Amino acid sequence: MAVHIFLTNEENFEICTRKGLVGIPEPNDGRNQNNVFDAMLSRLSMIRENDYVLMYITGSKELRGVWKADGSPFYDEIPVWNDRIYPFRCRIKTSEYCFDKSLLLNDINDLRNNNRIWTWALQRASGTNAMFSISNHEFEIIINEFLKINPFSQNVWRIVEPYPYHKSNLLENVHAEKNKLKYEYSVMTLLNHSFATGKFKNIFGNYTDYLCYIPTNLGREMDILLMYEHPKIKNIILSYDIIEVKRDEFDTKALTQLIDYESWFLQKKVSGDMKMLRTTAIAKGFSADVIDYVKKREKFENKPIKLVKYDYNESDGFTLANTLID
Repeated sequence: MAVHIFLTNEENFEICTRKGLVGIPEPNDGRNQNNVFDAMLSRLSMIRENDYVLMYITGSKELRGVWKADGSPFYDEIPVWNDRIYPFRCRIKTSEYCFDKSLLLNDINDLRNNNRIWTWALQRASGTNAMFSISNHEFEIIINEFLKINPFSQNVWRIVEPYPYHKSNLLENVHAEKNKLKYEYSVMTLLNHSFATGKFKNIFGNYTDYLCYIPTNLGREMDILLMYEHPKIKNIILSYDIIEVKRDEFDTKALTQLIDYESWFLQKKVSGDMKMLRTTAIAKGFSADVIDYVKKREKFENKPIKLVKYDYNESDGFTLANTLID
């Protein structure tokens, strides 16, 4: 499972823990607000019930936790916090972990510098971050660091004013017109929700974990990364699938981006072991140049790229299908 980290300040942290509620704001910076709206939906839609949740306090630069998602995320504009509305929300509940001492940012940076964790992302390539997710394997490393400095912790978190139940409504708010998803973030929202609920294993196999918007040192983020854990040995990842998503046609520019991610991941994360890595393109369609390159690459280099076409309509919902190449 993925583990989710919400950024907040000290005052809002107290409200989050008292109400059993976390949220992310709707940015108001002059960008296309509907597009930004779906961007927030796409981040929150990957949360599953009982996923672990932590909070990073921006002022003191420390990580606190650990809670669990209580039900599915939702959109709700009822005022809760004092500084602004955080309408993209998820209820949280207590977990088996409750630490007296927080983990400092310096401790996290040490783990990053030692390459023990790599998806930690306080900043996005496009700016600030309100919420991000890390893999379960990295979470286990962070939990070990918490346990080192909390050998005698016996406290229990208590949600003293639980926020009322709210039905999951994220997918109802995705922007679509006449059976066409309006933004790439709209596609990402439905994809993230699908992977969170274990769908499309007929196409992608038995993935055991997944992340979205994964940071790289290329100045861009990978859209989606699927992980395949050893079926009997916990925290041993056997392979990965890098997925690049486009709303309309997948062209040569998108293909170049996907191959750049593949090259970076091969070098930085799997020591050049091509058997550990697959690449997938998801789009409404694929340009003739992309199809031609994929055919030649598989024929001459034995390096397939899976082309997956999505479709969306009100009757069938969101579907994926392999694109067959002769």
